[in-house]
Amino acid sequence: MRSAGYVVLFAIAGCSQGVCRSIGSAPGAAPSPGAAAEDPVTAVLDNSGEQEALDEEIAPLRKGGRNLVAEPPDGAEEVTYAAWIAAVGLAAQNRRPPPAAPPGFALRAVPGRDLWVLSEDGTRRRGAAAVVLRVGPALPLIVEAPHTFFDRGTLPVALAIFEAQRARALIVNTSHRYGGRPNPRNASVDDEGADGGRADLGTAVGGGRSPGHTAEDDESLEGAGGKDGGDGKPTQDGSQGIGGSARGEDRASRERLIASLAFADVAHAERSFFLSVHRALLQTFPGTPTVQLHGFQDRSAPNAAVIASAVGHGAALERLLTPLRAIVNEGKVLAYPTEIDRLGGATNVQARWSRQMGAPFYHVELSRTLRDKLVVDTDLRRRFAAAFAGLTVGTGQTRDPG
Repeated sequence: MRSAGYVVLFAIAGCSQGVCRSIGSAPGAAPSPGAAAEDPVTAVLDNSGEQEALDEEIAPLRKGGRNLVAEPPDGAEEVTYAAWIAAVGLAAQNRRPPPAAPPGFALRAVPGRDLWVLSEDGTRRRGAAAVVLRVGPALPLIVEAPHTFFDRGTLPVALAIFEAQRARALIVNTSHRYGGRPNPRNASVDDEGADGGRADLGTAVGGGRSPGHTAEDDESLEGAGGKDGGDGKPTQDGSQGIGGSARGEDRASRERLIASLAFADVAHAERSFFLSVHRALLQTFPGTPTVQLHGFQDRSAPNAAVIASAVGHGAALERLLTPLRAIVNEGKVLAYPTEIDRLGGATNVQARWSRQMGAPFYHVELSRTLRDKLVVDTDLRRRFAAAFAGLTVGTGQTRDPG
């Protein structure tokens, strides 16, 4: 990645007059020296309000994303954007003023919190993802939720892990993996179930409806998860159509749609802002583990509640499986590929880049039943988030000194 020059340039530029106006109130006070040495889970106080605060910041960035198809950056834009992410990451770690944002992007400090939110500035919606960076001391861990419109409930779980582990970064998609359409026939897909709606964030972290929540958001798109053609009738090849029956559909039109969605699924697209963030953070914080959350419908793996896999230097799946099995009973936490041969994230692009860059990557699939429980049961969600505490053990990574 050719970003070193840009990183130096942004670091020298520092906080420009424009970006200082855009980031809102200053971050909260620095933790005491003793707090930085505490266990990443026990250091977090219950009811700290971080998840609610982030929900309020992220919800407007996701509004309308259900019907938005992500657009990738061009080559020059990708270099500039990645350099900005890298420079902001260093500034966050060292509590320095953030660099100026490139055109089309903005940085906002969450009021009263040691958190920065990086996103599009609203002048043009491209589904470029929302990035949260923790300012000051943090556990070197990246938490990712790339399908929050499609995999219902993954966003509140990601927020819980990010808070519980005092993770350095959180990356959340801001557009639907299929632009709000059912899974295109003949598209390259995994076995995830279509949960259609945005996560019930209001229920998960605030006890009520989240901003912008609609009845449409609660739909379960059987056309995608149930291998229907969209009309409740299976297609002849068992796949699904595009927004309706595949019978009589023009093949050329179908192929054009598939091509237009090639960049929409940020967990599989070869170029996206989401992937640029992932690579830039690994370049800035070498060896940092990543946890990426996904969801599947129960019928795809009836005997599983969690399917986990791990790749990359230093990855040790047992560090995650053992605590998860203590929380999710009945032997439903399975390891890919030794205990189950599906839903292992084998074509995940972030996993591939983590492996190439020498960092651990954990792909975690959650059943619909478990996700529904995690959304409504705050104690279960808290204990589930605590299970990720051991992922930096043995990787050479320790809590950043800040």
